Amino acid sequence: MAIPAKATGYGTVVSAAEVFQITFTTALSSAPRYEAYDGAVFPATGTATTVTNGIFTAGTGTSTSMLGLADTNAGATAPGTAWLPVNGSAGSAAVNRMKGTSYYVTAANTPGAAGRITWNEVLQVPSTATTSTTMAHDLLVRYTYTGAAPTLAWSFNEGTEATPSYTAMTPGTNGLRHCRTGTVSGGPYLADIPAAGSQETTEGWVTV
Repeated sequence: MAIPAKATGYGTVVSAAEVFQITFTTALSSAPRYEAYDGAVFPATGTATTVTNGIFTAGTGTSTSMLGLADTNAGATAPGTAWLPVNGSAGSAAVNRMKGTSYYVTAANTPGAAGRITWNEVLQVPSTATTSTTMAHDLLVRYTYTGAAPTLAWSFNEGTEATPSYTAMTPGTNGLRHCRTGTVSGGPYLADIPAAGSQETTEGWVTV
């Protein structure tokens, strides 16, 4: 399949485990950890050191992060509907708001050779956000290994939950855009700012 394309099962409104994945060519020595940091101009990646952009400071809940992530245990465990927590859990959780090393997610599995991790994401935009709120962010996956360093391959599902068809994506060249319902290929790739309360994004588009 070609990019741009929409990731099957994105968001919290479906029970999906096969959404995004990373495969590893050699075994890891511990479960990988998902972390999120300020990003550069999309789709370029940043330094993965700071969390000062509005996506991490202008949300609701104790973590104030708009970004949520759920580990899905190598495609084995769908988190269920409405999985985004109201508040972030300090440190690690299987489902969490994301903010550097303050709020992060640890995978449920430790990939062996040719193993993988899978996850899902969503953005919750509050009514207090503005069009100038900086939403650029990077997803970092931290992992450990012994022996030969693994090669990582990032991809997203364009098939179905029952029969996934993963399309390769290249960090720094391709990126994920959190979008509203009804987005089409070619864009515009936008999320809504609600008049009151907050609103979750419903479509995840991988673009250049």
